[in-house]
Amino acid sequence: MKFTATVLATVPSASNPFKTYDIRLGKDGNIYCTCPAWKFQKKHPHDRTCKHLKAFHANTVKPAAIAS
Repeated sequence: MKFTATVLATVPSASNPFKTYDIRLGKDGNIYCTCPAWKFQKKHPHDRTCKHLKAFHANTVKPAAIAS
């Protein structure tokens, strides 16, 4: 079974210009980030955060284009 999610935004890495991280809305309603700081937190996904999610919630990240 493959996990699918809607990409809400793509955030560039501050340390690597060739890397980006996705902010995703999962089918379970949780918002996920693909960065290591978010992935390796030992909290429930609803309680996790990272600088990319903080920027997204502060509306400083441009939302991803949604394909029709």
